[in-house]
Formats: sequence, C-alpha cells, structure tokens
Amino acid sequence: MILHTPTKVIKDGQVSISARFELESHLPYLPRELWYRFPEKYAKYISLRADAFAATALLMAMYTGENLEIRGIISPKLAYNLFEYRNIYHTWDPDFFKKVDIQYDHLEKPPEFKKNPAVATAFSGGVDSFYTLWAHRPENQPIPDAQVTHGLFVHGLDLRLDDEKNYRAAAEPYSQLFDKLDLELIQAATNTYQFSEFRINWTMFFGTPLIGAALLLAPWMRRFYMPSGMPSYLNLFPQGSSPLIDFLLSTETTEIVHHAASISRYDKVATLTTWPVSNHKPRVCSDKTRMSGLNNCSACHKCYRTMILLEQLDASSNYNNFSKKLTPSDYFRWGALTHLNLEIAIAARNRSFQNSRIVMAFWMQIAILLRIFSKFLIESVKKFISKEKLYRLKRIVFKPEIDIKARKK
Repeated sequence: MILHTPTKVIKDGQVSISARFELESHLPYLPRELWYRFPEKYAKYISLRADAFAATALLMAMYTGENLEIRGIISPKLAYNLFEYRNIYHTWDPDFFKKVDIQYDHLEKPPEFKKNPAVATAFSGGVDSFYTLWAHRPENQPIPDAQVTHGLFVHGLDLRLDDEKNYRAAAEPYSQLFDKLDLELIQAATNTYQFSEFRINWTMFFGTPLIGAALLLAPWMRRFYMPSGMPSYLNLFPQGSSPLIDFLLSTETTEIVHHAASISRYDKVATLTTWPVSNHKPRVCSDKTRMSGLNNCSACHKCYRTMILLEQLDASSNYNNFSKKLTPSDYFRWGALTHLNLEIAIAARNRSFQNSRIVMAFWMQIAILLRIFSKFLIESVKKFISKEKLYRLKRIVFKPEIDIKARKK
C-alpha cells in the first residue's frame, strides 16, 4: 500500500488537504483519497506533510496485510513510534491487524512555531470532552502552557458527513459556549469514517483521524488533548484512543496527550454537575437517527450510562436534554439491544451498591448479564463469516455513509 504525498486546495472559503491511498488489493466502495477540510483562515498553518495521514494509512495497511510505503515528508519521531503503534494493534488482534512493514521516503522534523501556539482539546460535547475542557481552564489548571486555547470539533467522525443538520445544530451552540469562555472552537471535516465503515470497528479506528486533524495544524498546535473514555488505568482495554497509543502519534513539535484515564466516569459527571457551563449541554448519544442537536435520544447505551450517573448524583434536573428516567424495560434494552460497555457498566453498578441504591444495582446487573450473553452470540456467529462477507452483509443491513467530496463542484 502506498500513501501518496498530500495535496492542498483553497476554494470557497475552505482549505482541503487530501492524500491518495494506492492498494494492491481491491476493496469495494473504498474512497480514492482521504481528505480533511478546515475554514480557509487555517490554511496558513497546514503543510503538505504526511504526518496527519500516516496512522490511518497504517491501520488500513494492517487490515489488508499490505506493507506500507509513505511518500512525502514525515516526522522522524512519529516514523519511529509508528512501529510500536503497529505492534500494539497487532498484539490486540493479530489475525485482524497484520504486522506489516513500514517504509519512508523522506524524514524531516516539522519547523518550529513560536508565535502564539495553540493548545487544543478534541471536543464533541460528550462527558469526556467537557471534563477535559473544564480541567484545563485557568481556574483549574495553574500551568499557563497547559491551559486550553482551542477546541477541535471534526465533522465526519461520530456525526457522519451526511448528517449536516445535527453537526450544525451542535457546532453552533458549542461555538457560542467557547466564545463565552474566551476560547475558539475549530470546525473541521473528514471522510475518514468511510475507510473503516463496516470493515474496522469504529471504536478501534477513531483515534487516528482525530489526532490526524490536529497534526494537520502542527506545528501551530503545540499540544492536543485526547479526552479519555477509559474507566481507569487499572482496567484498560483495546480502543482507538488509549494512554497506550495516543502519545505515539506525537511529533517533535506537537505533543499528543491522552487525558484523564485516572478519573472515573462517575467522578467526571460529578465534577460537571458543579460546573453550570455544562448544564443541558452534554451530547452523548450514539443513535444519530434519534438525536436532535443537543437533545439526546435517551435510549442508546451512551445515553443510558449517563442518565444512570445523573440519577445517582441527583442531578437529572440540570440536564433536560435527556428526556426521561430509566425504567426496568430500559435496563433490558440496554443489555440486550445496545453496545453496553461492560467495564463502565460494572463500575456504575458497584457505585450503586456503595450508595445503597440496591434496586438500581439489581437492574444494572440484569443488563450486564444480558450483554454478556448477547456479546457471546454475536462473536460466535462472526467466527464463521469472512471479513469481506461480513462487510457486504453490513452494507445490506445498515445504511452506508454517502460519498461526499472534499471540494465543491
């Protein structure tokens, strides 16, 4: 597999940068190029380096089993670390992520940027995003160089490119929130999801395009925080953003920091309930067909776990973008019909026991048992289906994202 040198186009008030993937094998419906798009005001910071595309290309190469050749300029630090990045993914799933070779054409350190460098955090409105933003406000972070100056909200990741309505409905109030905090929210877009769609589980893939968007703004972006979704350092699991791998995508001038894996989700939510800025604003929903702007669906696994924590903290009334309280049928649905995260659910169940909420803990245990059973069935069936057959089946069952081009015609 060849990752070609990126190209940049400025048009209609936007700057687009793209890189072409050249594969030996044929993967149906795979886009010809990976692209990112930013407002034109950021064009001066974007260079034609391969750093931003390298990790995503590596995961695609490992999926296909093809060696990766990177054409274009890449950071020596990043180039070295990609081998360990590869090794970790291969260790997590050696049959799915093959241990391919990586070759580079041109190693060169990024130039230094000394004038008003940015310190940004990934921000999409979830509990983790809000907590990392809170933690790096001047009143909470005394080190000036660690304080956040920008947020980065990328369209095409958790909100797909064909969902312009919900992205705008979230981006506008979040931009206003950042303005009130005397910060700036950078709005970007990418088609990276289409490379993993129905092939590589998105939870294993999402970190590379998000960090890639930040690396496109290097070296102006001196530090980039990845809000942690991990339950704790004692309970790490394979995921596309992890304290085990995020820092490996740093360059000589841009540091990638996986933030707050030491803070439980309960403690994050408890902190946010004391910060009025977050009231009625967290957007945690994973069901993008039922959510509306900042209003969560209140029926997916992410909504359920957040609603449970708000109930435990007696704070539901300050978050009216969740529509109801949980009933026994919701716990059944959470365990049997959604992607309940066992580690997070178990931690929440234990917290319910500690707080003497025995009824809640009982129903959460039912949900956990249902999830264990349903997960076992799904994994058993998948063992008998090849990767490409499973991909084609998913395209039939689920609606694929439409192919939206980087440049307007």
